[in-house]
Amino acid sequence: MSMRKITAPSVPEPPGGIYSNCLVVGDQVFLAGMTASGPDGKAIGGADVYEQARAVLGKVRALLEAAGSSLRDVVKLTVYLTDVSQRAAFGRARLEFFDEPRPCSTLLEVKALVAPDLLVEVDAVAIRGAGAA
Repeated sequence: MSMRKITAPSVPEPPGGIYSNCLVVGDQVFLAGMTASGPDGKAIGGADVYEQARAVLGKVRALLEAAGSSLRDVVKLTVYLTDVSQRAAFGRARLEFFDEPRPCSTLLEVKALVAPDLLVEVDAVAIRGAGAA
């Protein structure tokens, strides 16, 4: 079994190539933590957790599709919020992206993310074909 790096045009690779955004091993798809950082380095969605969550989950979807997978194949999410009181805003965005059965999830409050204007980070694990009807 080999490991393949996956990229998506709409999701910039990390600066300096210090890690991969997405790796596929067999039917498993592993995504690094995605944030709402835009091409200009500023947070997409400004200071709105819901809008940032939509941008983050859009990146997750783009990488999964590039890996030959989809949001239906996601089995595990880890969500990092800088303010856990905003979990309902994240949850509202999550409901727009995921159908039943929704992925298992862990939500953590963190002191900060990589940039002060980023409020949400999400990593994911998917099994290609798991969500096929």
